[in-house]
Amino acid sequence: MQIHSEPAIPPVDTHFGVQLFQTHAAELARRITKVHPPFAVVDVRAAAEFARGHVPGALSASPAAIADRLPGGIDTATEVFVVGHGSEDLDRRRAALALRAHGVRRVVELTGGMADWNGLRLPVESGRPVA
Repeated sequence: MQIHSEPAIPPVDTHFGVQLFQTHAAELARRITKVHPPFAVVDVRAAAEFARGHVPGALSASPAAIADRLPGGIDTATEVFVVGHGSEDLDRRRAALALRAHGVRRVVELTGGMADWNGLRLPVESGRPVA
């Protein structure tokens, strides 16, 4: 009997035109000090985790919500950084792929997630996501 399990992070096959970028917390911290080009940070963790602390200015959206529609304020020309828990976060990858499926041209995964962000003691905001 052969058992197939889902890999920790589903692979991205660029042969079919899906391209995701990846970066680390220090680079995102540098990027949020710049206003151009337009960008957004989307946190895909649960609302309670988001409320305890998130990247300043981040939006909260589940991968399922992103699969249905782009979060408010984001269009296909917006550079979007996707934040999850850590390096093995399937929700981060699902959300990133959903954004690409909606036509967002530049999707950047924060590879270490909030674990990396917090480990570097970068600033956080707290509070409930705006509905």
